[in-house]
Amino acid sequence: MANKLINLAVQHQDSPDSFSLPENDAVLFDDMIAKWSARRRGSLRHQQRSVDHDIAVVQNMLAHVGSAPWYWTEDDFDSWCEHIGVERALAVSSQRKYQSAIRSFFDYIVDNVKFKNEVRRNYGIDLRQICHSENCIPHVNERELTKERPAMTHSQVLTFFDAIDLSIKEAAKFRSKDVRPLQRDKALFYLLYIGGLRISEAISLNINSFEPNPNFPEFGVYGFIKVWGKGSKGSGKKFRQVPVTHPDLPLILDWYIDKVRPYFMTNADANESALFVSERGSQLAISTAEARFQHAIDLAGLGGLGFTPHCMRHSSVTHESMRFSLEAVRRKHGHVYGATTQVYMHISDEMVNNEINQAIGSQLDQILNENKNEGSK
Repeated sequence: MANKLINLAVQHQDSPDSFSLPENDAVLFDDMIAKWSARRRGSLRHQQRSVDHDIAVVQNMLAHVGSAPWYWTEDDFDSWCEHIGVERALAVSSQRKYQSAIRSFFDYIVDNVKFKNEVRRNYGIDLRQICHSENCIPHVNERELTKERPAMTHSQVLTFFDAIDLSIKEAAKFRSKDVRPLQRDKALFYLLYIGGLRISEAISLNINSFEPNPNFPEFGVYGFIKVWGKGSKGSGKKFRQVPVTHPDLPLILDWYIDKVRPYFMTNADANESALFVSERGSQLAISTAEARFQHAIDLAGLGGLGFTPHCMRHSSVTHESMRFSLEAVRRKHGHVYGATTQVYMHISDEMVNNEINQAIGSQLDQILNENKNEGSK
């Protein structure tokens, strides 16, 4: 049955490429496909044509990557998405369906205890989801619900990082193993906020992803962040330099790289250059970073408010718009159009009123001082 499904997938595959797995890999992969298909046709009651299509999509990515799914990474997924979106120029709706098929397949094998144990035992690999909100095309209704990704207020940002600092102190006091992960989280999430980065962009950074700003030598090497970020309309990744606009970020990054990161390098390859590293010594996974963010949100008592790592980008745009022009904020955050930047801005009535009151108050003070000086002559 499994081989029949695979052959069917190859027949439906719209790429001329073919790829054969090593025998042991093929047996396990066939079993995954067969069980996934049975689940969808059985308890989920999906149509056979839908199941066949998604099997063909998985087979297509298999041919593109050239290795079994348990070896696949977010970079492999990005490469395949660029292939179907740019090289093959599939419609956005088709790309979305293809991505959903891969995501569904990984949801199944990651949650399947049998497959998780078998992959860990035979290959020493922990199965994990490689498709996330950060690297998938959102559905139309997700685009329309941008308001569900709110920005934090300044007070909530302070509460968030104060909670992490307090948790670090408590973990150190009781010699908890969570001390170093919490310290790493502090650096990661502060970089997200100050740099206005997407979580995928921050995770992809390495220790050399910075360069000095000659206008601010006090920042040392951390004057700019060199980011490969999301392009527009399937154009692939786009490079940008993000100026560091807060003097405390270089201090935190220097502290993290010098004092914290070495603890994660104990089990790492000597050539590992990822900035944010897991306890296993490899680049931190996006799913792990997202889970750690929710943990910090709960520590801060901010759970249930809809905050995700991407909200730090919204918060950055919102708060930077109170310091800089719209054009400066647009360029810093890598938006092509100012209208996109404005979507990320969550300016409350209170913030607007405070800005107006401060401007009027400043003008009144100037007038009063001028009148006072005139009267003293």
